[in-house]
Amino acid sequence: MPPPKALPLSAPTPFTPTTLQHGTGLLKADVYLDIHAGRPVIRKDYSRYAGSWLAIPARLLLHHEARILERLRHWPHAPKVIGQAGKLALLLEYVPGELLSEAADLTNPIAFAQLMAALASLHRSSIVHNDVRGSNIIMSRGRVVLIDFAAALYLPGGRLLRFLLRPLQRSDIAGGLKFKTRLTGEALTPREARLRRKPAWMRSLQRTWKRRLLPRLKRRLAPTGRRSG
Repeated sequence: MPPPKALPLSAPTPFTPTTLQHGTGLLKADVYLDIHAGRPVIRKDYSRYAGSWLAIPARLLLHHEARILERLRHWPHAPKVIGQAGKLALLLEYVPGELLSEAADLTNPIAFAQLMAALASLHRSSIVHNDVRGSNIIMSRGRVVLIDFAAALYLPGGRLLRFLLRPLQRSDIAGGLKFKTRLTGEALTPREARLRRKPAWMRSLQRTWKRRLLPRLKRRLAPTGRRSG
């Protein structure tokens, strides 16, 4: 009886990246769950700007975030940088968990304490996140992880930089305090309520940017600044 023929090995099933976020705003990245070197990674991708002049600020934004995260490579509350995929995509550590904005069970006093401690330690490193919101906080197996450091700033030393650092730190703290009642069931203390309220000049500046300057900038760039892809 002849030996059975060896069956051909089937080709590995190609992995299709999962889209986690479509970058719908100005200089916002598309975010994918992808595979690199056999392990899951997050790919933060600005490739849709390739071929336009917006590729230049997109590349600067990518390098800026990578530098901030390299400074935080030993900090347990931020993803690690894995590398780059071309000039316009950043590969980051995949952190399993759920976004705070989408968490089903929000009663977690330990997570709130850890979030505020993480912000305090970040500020001791002269770094501000500058965009603390539920969609930028991952609850990962008992660990709070901040993501999206594109708007983060490193402001070490100097009188002028300290002047800028304090209100930005306060804005980070206000972002964290927003989740106190949801995570702990406790009301803000009078001091926390004061910290939660941003200074009037900052609120005015943000309103001007969001309601006037940013929409005007988007209208000006829309015809030539972006292309489909």
